[in-house]
Amino acid sequence: MQSDIGRPVLWEQVRQTMRGQVDHREFETWLAPLAMRLEADWAVISAPNRFFVDWIKDHYLSQLEQVISQCAARPLRLRFETGNGPVPASRPVEAQPALAQPAPAAPALTSLAQPTLKPGYTFETFIVGTCNELAHAACRAVAQQPGRQYNPLLIFGGAGLGKTHLLHAVGNAFYQRDPRAKVLYTTCEAFTNELIQAVRFDSIGRFQEKYRGLDCLLLDDIQFLAGRERTQEELFHTFNALQESGGQIVLTSDDPPRELQGVVKRLRTRFEGGLTADLQPPPSEIMVAILQSKALAKGMDLSDQVAMFLARQPESNVRVLEGYLNRIIAVSRFQGVEVTLELARRVVGPLMAQRQVSVEEVLQTVAARYGVRVGELKSSRKTRDVTRPRQVAMFLARQLTGQSYPEIGRALGGKDHSTVVKGVKKIQGQMAREAALAEEIRTLERELLEGGETPVD
Repeated sequence: MQSDIGRPVLWEQVRQTMRGQVDHREFETWLAPLAMRLEADWAVISAPNRFFVDWIKDHYLSQLEQVISQCAARPLRLRFETGNGPVPASRPVEAQPALAQPAPAAPALTSLAQPTLKPGYTFETFIVGTCNELAHAACRAVAQQPGRQYNPLLIFGGAGLGKTHLLHAVGNAFYQRDPRAKVLYTTCEAFTNELIQAVRFDSIGRFQEKYRGLDCLLLDDIQFLAGRERTQEELFHTFNALQESGGQIVLTSDDPPRELQGVVKRLRTRFEGGLTADLQPPPSEIMVAILQSKALAKGMDLSDQVAMFLARQPESNVRVLEGYLNRIIAVSRFQGVEVTLELARRVVGPLMAQRQVSVEEVLQTVAARYGVRVGELKSSRKTRDVTRPRQVAMFLARQLTGQSYPEIGRALGGKDHSTVVKGVKKIQGQMAREAALAEEIRTLERELLEGGETPVD
């Protein structure tokens, strides 16, 4: 018989068949990264690593063997390999009749989230200082003795201070202790969207089975629970189930539990029932260490002089400073020059100049553009003629002033920080869909950055 080696059609047929039988996220996580070739009576599956092979054998082996043999219309034995070489083969399987349809498989539950954890986010790569040592120590403790103390553990603090890094570090350490543990990292937004789909497609039982059977739930950005009653109800029962079974819960939020607006009291008391630990903006010496660590991860040795220059900029958000660092490194490599203080000043100078706009200037410029008064932007009015300009002001203030969400909220008449976050995200989404709005906001940015005249309220 002529060899099938080199024929991509068979594997594509297998992929399409499997795609129709398993959950979309399961497919994209576990099956999409695979490749296959034929060697005589063997189907050789190439996987990224041994963990992939073990997981596929545990969950999809029989199904995959059946589909491959059916698509090939002849019996094939399955063999796995990784970049490190072959992995022991599985049992042979008889071919199914060419016209037989495989029994439909129930969509698989989303599995361990280990592949979604960022491998670089570990305790070893987290820079510890007085600004974060309690949160770091608490996360290490729950990773070593899950479910026994500090359950739940809630980490709170501003954007870019390391909350998500610590969540992933817990997950990576948890998985390192037990590769078969059910560890899931997700965001509040993703949890809500998944719940909506479960309700819509009458699969709430599978949703509950997935979340209530975890060994460790890592939930990011719980401030977005505000106003989502159905999500809060489901999370409340998930909390109870996990705590009863000894599962560890780790959460992050921009605010402490007592300041979470729009979250029911019984859920806030659950958040406060374990340990809450805050993250503070790092002092300059810690910021220097963080920037040098991030530069080293990118293959760049950042001098103390350049790191200190960045750390002293009027911006406490590590993510923003990392963005400056990325730009400096990119220019350095593109031009083939060393990263010097002079280069850093030349690259970052214009960016920092763009952040000297005040929130009040933003409000005045936006008010003039939309024909409203600054006082209306600061009011609680929720009519569209005020809501859209207010959200545009929130977006521009966040982009151009360097102020935090709470600071912007206070400047807008005492708005809650979560309201500002939602407003910024809404404008970001609308700009992607509405070209006219995107151009309008770019015009406002230019006007503010060029120091145009501003009206008086």
